[in-house]
Order: sequence, then C-alpha cells, then structure tokens
Amino acid sequence: MMSSRSERVVVATSGSATSRAAIVFAAREAATRGLGLELVHVIPATFPAGPYAGAPDVALRHAGREVLAAGEELARRTAPDLEISTALLLGSRPDAIVHHADGADLLVVGAPPHDLVERLWTGSTITGTAARACCPVAIVPEGPARPLSHQVLVGFGSTRHAGQLFATAFAVASLNQAELRFVHAWNQVSPYDDAIAERVPTPEWETEEARAIEDRLIDLRMAYPDVHVSVDVVHGQAAYVLVTESKSADLLMISRPLHGGFVHHLGATARAVIREASCPVLVVPPLPEPGGVPPLHAESALAP
Repeated sequence: MMSSRSERVVVATSGSATSRAAIVFAAREAATRGLGLELVHVIPATFPAGPYAGAPDVALRHAGREVLAAGEELARRTAPDLEISTALLLGSRPDAIVHHADGADLLVVGAPPHDLVERLWTGSTITGTAARACCPVAIVPEGPARPLSHQVLVGFGSTRHAGQLFATAFAVASLNQAELRFVHAWNQVSPYDDAIAERVPTPEWETEEARAIEDRLIDLRMAYPDVHVSVDVVHGQAAYVLVTESKSADLLMISRPLHGGFVHHLGATARAVIREASCPVLVVPPLPEPGGVPPLHAESALAP
C-alpha cells in the first residue's frame, strides 16, 4: 500500500554524468513546485569478502557520503534556497530507490549512458525503478539544458488505459504554459503492408483512431482551455517516431504497461525511448482511471 504523499522530489545519484544532469533537473523541479529535494545513493547491503559476505566497510560508506555531498553541492548551486536532505541507502539499487521514494511527488534518475558497458551496469537499475515506482519517474539524459521549446509530447499505444497519462499531461502543459502534442504511432506487420500503407494518403483506420483519441480529450480540453492541443496519428515504428520527435520537445510523457499482482516491467518501446530520447522522459504509473480531472495542485509542473 502506497504511503501518504511526502511533498518531496527524490533524485537518485551515483556520481555519474547522467546523475549530475538528473540532480540539476530535480533541483529546478523542486524549486518550481515549492518542494524539498532529497538526494539518495545506494550501496550494497553486503559485499564479497573472501568466501563470506560482509557488511559494507567504512571506506564504502565514506565513498557513498562523498557522492551525496557532491550532489548536494550541485543542487545548491542550481537552486540556492532549496531545502535539501540526503540519504545513504543499503540494498539492491532498484529495490532501495523504489521503496524510499514511496509517496514522493516525483522520482528523478539519470538516463542510461550510451556506452555499452556502462549501460549494461546501470540500465537495469533505471528501467527497474521506472517499472515499479508508485510515483511518476523522470529519466533525464546527459547534457546541458536546451532552450525551451514549450512543447510537451505524449506518446501512447492505446487510449484504453491512458486516462491518468492524459490528465497528467494536460496539468503539466497548463502549468508550464506549453503546447501539448499527442502522438500515436502505428505500423503494419510486414514490410509489404507498410509499402501499401505508404501509398494511401489517409487510411480509414487512421482517421477513426484520431477521432477516438479526440473523444477521450473532450473533457480535458474543457477543463484546460488554455492548453493548445494537437493530435497526430503517425505511420511508423513507435520508438523511432517518439525518439525523433523528442528532439523538439521539452518533455516526453509515456505510461508504463498496466499489470496485476507482482509483475512489473516496461515494454520494448518504453525501454528504447528511455535509452535514446533527447529530452527528459516522464513515466506515469498506471493508476486507476480518475473519476474526473485532477486538481492543479495534484499535478505540479515539470521544469525541463
């Protein structure tokens, strides 16, 4: 059972370049929301010591605290008036981060690096965290902040379980005074079918899908009349389309698959987008369909 909201932004840091980008993003986001920022770093609960497993030694704990201190210094340079706390966690990285962020407003992590060796080491932590966290998870790519385009991009495969994603997207766009662009990408099963589709200007299915999406947005358009909205149904492989479009967006929002029980994972499209997107990616957890439009204070703005 998820704990009550704690009104804080949590950012996980390992001291890497992507972690530093995540800290800057998280500090700006916490300042925008008027929330506190908490930096967390995870060290293993045990480590090999000869034929036995021992508790982390003093040196390992000291190194972890140095990582947190460096992260806190960066956060204070980014947002000097921010209330900042740190936590050194023990255990498996995804488990410890997800458990500690329970009830937070937002969890921020760095995107997987493009270097193969580093990606193999960190990728499972990032995707595992995004797949299991109860709060929204922002995955931030390495690199300096780009000029704002004031566009929030929303990628989705089906409108069936997209209610929470759509509601969150409208609130984020409204608070950031950004344009909201919904993109649904589709492609045929075989190259032959794709070749046929390429010669058809507007397939009937595409028109019907766009109409179905617009029907789901009617109430939200009325609740957020200040948000400029566009809907694109694009013929193409979903991950490729979203990664390409992320180059001109401040934020890309997706929803993870809806699962039951203890099964938690991200689909292939979500994993590819998290790995390759040019802008931060916000993964919205599959909460139950809302009975109405959430109040503004429930969905704070993201500061890309």
